[in-house]
Amino acid sequence: METEKKFIIIDGNSVVHRAYHALPDLTDKNGEAVGAIYGFILALFKIVKDFEPDYLAACFDTPKPTFRHLEFKEYKAKRPATPENLKSQLGRVRSLLGDLDVAFFEKEGFEADDLLATIIKKTREEAAGRELMVYVLTGDRDSLQLVNERTKMYILNRGVKNSFIYDREKILNDYGIEPEQVVALKALAGDTSDNIPGVPGIGEKGALELLKKYKTLRNIYECAENEPANFLDGSKAKSAKIRDLLLANKEKVFFFEKMVRMRDDAPIDYCLKKCFFTDFDKLKTETALAKLGFMSLVKRIPFKTHLVIQTLFKI
Repeated sequence: METEKKFIIIDGNSVVHRAYHALPDLTDKNGEAVGAIYGFILALFKIVKDFEPDYLAACFDTPKPTFRHLEFKEYKAKRPATPENLKSQLGRVRSLLGDLDVAFFEKEGFEADDLLATIIKKTREEAAGRELMVYVLTGDRDSLQLVNERTKMYILNRGVKNSFIYDREKILNDYGIEPEQVVALKALAGDTSDNIPGVPGIGEKGALELLKKYKTLRNIYECAENEPANFLDGSKAKSAKIRDLLLANKEKVFFFEKMVRMRDDAPIDYCLKKCFFTDFDKLKTETALAKLGFMSLVKRIPFKTHLVIQTLFKI
């Protein structure tokens, strides 16, 4: 039986942002900010050490507006501007990955989330019939919509050490819904981080109640429109109020569904072979760390177990 292969995909912007806000300000010898880069390296080294992936890649946003910004001017409008010292670190993280021979992808008009979805879909098609598990390293729970039997989310939660893995079972246990329902949850309940308002008066609790009963947005609206007497349980007044809210915001809900769904058709030049990962090259990695002033991380460079065994026994 074929040994299961592992593919780690890093949500680059999410991990760098998490590191930027979690770690104290660090600067290199030139006085340039490097704290977020340091945190990114810690996360990268930890996940490579823990999983020993056969494939490794990262995805990034670009500064250009995406199709979401063009169709919905309020999209992420309330987010503060990215600090200049964070922008510079995002650029240096890309350079670092290049130095380490780690594949990364970005595409104007699309978010890193869309690239994640696209790579997962293309990988599933390319690796059909093979034992390959995809793990996405991210701090963004929006990505839970991508979970399936061959894809899991490695969610950062207040630091690398407190991370945990979301599979289908954990999503069901924590939220009471399936991964396929996460998009509908956000369309109904809204998402303050992306400035998606959802349906006023519904909230997450109400959205979960609807999805547990009706499973999909289309089922919710079919019952609300065609079977009003049977809509929801509980008091007639409550059911009527929720039904009225849903019907008044129907067009918006399906538009929000489109905005929060990660697209899996981003036009990127991708194939699984490009992401093949054997191990970090010791000299290249040490040189890259020295350039950043991170010599203290040299001892943390992870190497796959089989290579360590080969070195010890001179195989």
